[in-house]
Amino acid sequence: MKNLTYLAAASILLLGVSACNNQKDASADATEATSNNQEMVVVEKPAVKSGKYINLSTGQDVYIISDSISGVAIDSLSRSPIQFYYDPITLDTLYANGLIVNNMLINDGDGKYRLDDTKIKIDGDEIKIKNGDSKIKIDGDDMKIKDENGKIKIDDNEEFKSKDANGKVKIDEKGMKVKPNN
Repeated sequence: MKNLTYLAAASILLLGVSACNNQKDASADATEATSNNQEMVVVEKPAVKSGKYINLSTGQDVYIISDSISGVAIDSLSRSPIQFYYDPITLDTLYANGLIVNNMLINDGDGKYRLDDTKIKIDGDEIKIKNGDSKIKIDGDDMKIKDENGKIKIDDNEEFKSKDANGKVKIDEKGMKVKPNN
């Protein structure tokens, strides 16, 4: 899965996505206020970031790298896949593809965990997350986010669309178009 970062300046709805992301890194902030009551939104696709983590299955420290073929997390020494791992710096729990899955796991005991399928479903490149009234769907390089305030869509052509009570915003290679509701 590609690690694409999409950047858009627009009047955007604030989603409950923060429940899925505890990152403390200022560069990863979801929104940044700008003038004219607009916001800067950064949406990052899940990707494995190399570093020292804790393997949830064993409780042991592990240095994780991304497998060059599949893109999933693997132990740099044994080259074995790691399904769930914990970042002691950001306090995030991550899935094999780098997706943050805080509060979405069920502990089956003996170091075995599984995703809570009432909150998240993963099938190949397709990921669906439900958090209250908010829904996120990632399918390959396409992403859709929806909650009670509106919708955001980002496609593989790096086109960004947003729709909420204030109107619509579209950003693509041609520039930004804003259509306010009258």
